Amino acid sequence: MLQQRCFHCHEPVPAGTDYHCEVLSQPQVFCCAGCQAVAETIVAQGLSDYYKFRSKAANKANAVPAELKAKLQSYDSTEVLQELTEQIGDAQRIELSVNGMSCAACAWLIERQLQQNPAVKRVSVNSGTARCELVWDANITPLSLLLSQITELGYQASPFVADLEEQNFRQEMNAYLKRLAVSGIMTMQVMMLAFGLYFGEFSGIEAQYEGYLRWVSLLMTLPVMAYAALPFSSSAWRALKARQLNMDVPITLALYYTFIASLYATVFDTGEVYFESVCMFVFLLQLGKFFEFRARKQARDATSNLLKVMPVSATLWDGEHGTATSARRLQSGDHILVKAGETIPADGVVESGVSSVDESMLTGEYKAVSKQSGDMVLAGSINHDGILVVRVRSALTESRLGQIIALQQQTLHQKPALLEKTDRIARFFVQRLLVIATVTFCAWYFWIDADRAFWVTLSVLVATCPCALSLATPTAVTCALAQLNRKGILIKNQHVLDVLPRLSKIFFDKTGTLTQGRFSLTAVQSFSQHYQQTELLNLMANLEQQSEHPIARAFSPYFQQPVALEQVNLTVGAGLSAWYQQQLLRIGRPEFCGLDPQDPRFAGAQVCFSIDGELAATVQLADQLRPEVEPLVTALKQRQLKLAILTGDGSAAAPAVASQLGITELWQGCSPEQKVEAIQQSVQAGETVLMVGDGINDSPCFHAAHVSVALDSGTELSKNQADVVLLHNDLQQLQMLIDGARRARTVVKQNLWWAAGYNLVIIPLAVCGFVSPYVAVIGMSCSSLLVVSNSLRLLKA
Repeated sequence: MLQQRCFHCHEPVPAGTDYHCEVLSQPQVFCCAGCQAVAETIVAQGLSDYYKFRSKAANKANAVPAELKAKLQSYDSTEVLQELTEQIGDAQRIELSVNGMSCAACAWLIERQLQQNPAVKRVSVNSGTARCELVWDANITPLSLLLSQITELGYQASPFVADLEEQNFRQEMNAYLKRLAVSGIMTMQVMMLAFGLYFGEFSGIEAQYEGYLRWVSLLMTLPVMAYAALPFSSSAWRALKARQLNMDVPITLALYYTFIASLYATVFDTGEVYFESVCMFVFLLQLGKFFEFRARKQARDATSNLLKVMPVSATLWDGEHGTATSARRLQSGDHILVKAGETIPADGVVESGVSSVDESMLTGEYKAVSKQSGDMVLAGSINHDGILVVRVRSALTESRLGQIIALQQQTLHQKPALLEKTDRIARFFVQRLLVIATVTFCAWYFWIDADRAFWVTLSVLVATCPCALSLATPTAVTCALAQLNRKGILIKNQHVLDVLPRLSKIFFDKTGTLTQGRFSLTAVQSFSQHYQQTELLNLMANLEQQSEHPIARAFSPYFQQPVALEQVNLTVGAGLSAWYQQQLLRIGRPEFCGLDPQDPRFAGAQVCFSIDGELAATVQLADQLRPEVEPLVTALKQRQLKLAILTGDGSAAAPAVASQLGITELWQGCSPEQKVEAIQQSVQAGETVLMVGDGINDSPCFHAAHVSVALDSGTELSKNQADVVLLHNDLQQLQMLIDGARRARTVVKQNLWWAAGYNLVIIPLAVCGFVSPYVAVIGMSCSSLLVVSNSLRLLKA
């Protein structure tokens, strides 16, 4: 009698236990109270479809012990939450590491469970990285309760720590090595016995010795089938139970096809045995999977290196003594002491001390940078040889490093359309493969050569496994993202790699994008009879303090003393207004100030200032082009890309910049709505559009364009809205981005062509009986390794 298996974890049900629960309208048996409790929770929450969709068994569940509940409750402390979370409005964001996940259905189950909690605003679970991004309101529901809900489903969730990823990698690597060792050692032993059987066929061997060698071979093959081949057979079985097909189905069919035939021949002493083929098959499969795992780990590491430099501790400095504290608790204005060899824990300004700093992890520049009083230092950079006292400018989560890591993590919860398409192709291919294998067996057994039907069918199943097809896209995408990140190009949305190769037109913002954004006042014309020019400049500087636009920074040197402004209002793309001593002040474009744009007094002026609707002053500004812009524009034109400038600047400066760069399409004096309209016209005309900008007024354009790019020196809003952020503030990175996307597309095409071409060649050969099982295994493994290796070239591009 077969031993019953737990419906939840598929482990044997111990004798004498009685744990039952109705799932999907059928009574099911469980091995322990923990699995029963998890199943009851899943059913009670209306999530029974999990058992339909899962492709792997769940981990054995245990009841939540009191000590674990106490540990979870420790996460509710305000101080601990400040350490672990990022504030987003009224909510907190945290990255969780989830243990016990086995397939995509686990991610679906956790998401549905948490989404039922009214405090949860957003939850995204990535089954590939075993991570969960959670945004929730801690004032409504404590974190411990949400973690307990995950625990009740049979998983263990805790705040993500980068070091645990290394630990999980080592555990997974050890598992690969153990299975590889078992299959390798047993293959050698069974092969020696097989030689005895082979030579016995020619030189003669007594029946009792032949039977002995067969039984010993069977016993040595059992550990291979029960342990080394278990990942393939378990995955295939769960896929079939879910009425799905994955790549392990044909592999498992080939394995058991051969093993059962050899077992029958051994027990009934008839026919041939192929135990050495089974062992060799599993060994080669495990060897290919091992190298594939190593290669994919290398690609994945390249995207997570920044997590390893996230500083943990800091030393608060009161002028005489240092106090150890957490880096996450630092606030703007704090003073910290950074000793030689320590990681700088926050963005700040050096107050005292001289040293050299390694900023390579953030800038890509490996040459040490000298730092002294007044210089900016970045979180994550390493202080080399001196002692620095730093005044914190941005807390760790708001620092450049913190923002890069937060944006980088967003890509882990996305799946490109191209990747989903290749997954569907792989599943479609498996279905056709099984049909081809069945037809091949019938044709050989009934019409061609019944003795060879077994081996020909085995070759078809093995040789045409679509592993390479499934790996073609994800490995290339991962490597491309990693390499672009290394170059300081942060891609937040993976669809960028799909769109950029089709790019046909680029829109540039002018101020702060094509130009350096470091304006200076070259001329001020006063028209007021009640204010001196210095008073007017001070009023304008007070108003411009409310804006983040690069033009506003040009007025900073003229700020003398604060004035009492009331009802300050910013109109994006137009200007600023406020009340001062019952007078309405406006600064910006002539129309915004209520003035006639055709007034000759505005000639050459970029900014107008009015008081109660009367012109008070005009300002002329100068802004130089970025040094890399002219060669960039030349290179983009050589790529046959159309270029256009979108700017809110209505002065003569905009045509001058367009003329200098040889760009004929200029949209100037545009409001944000007009910028969006210009982009939409190009999109409707069939263009694939990229928008490059850096200001608040560029954010609406980012949604209208197919791809949006922001400079790291831009406003926080523009960086949050953009698909890509150029971390080095160098527009030449735009070429690297386009080249990287095109190389990724080329590699994906090469991988897909290789995978498809290999199968188109190998299928007819295998069906016709020209491919032996050994050659099929080697061909399948080499095909997968070739695809992964080809993708790894992107890391060196």
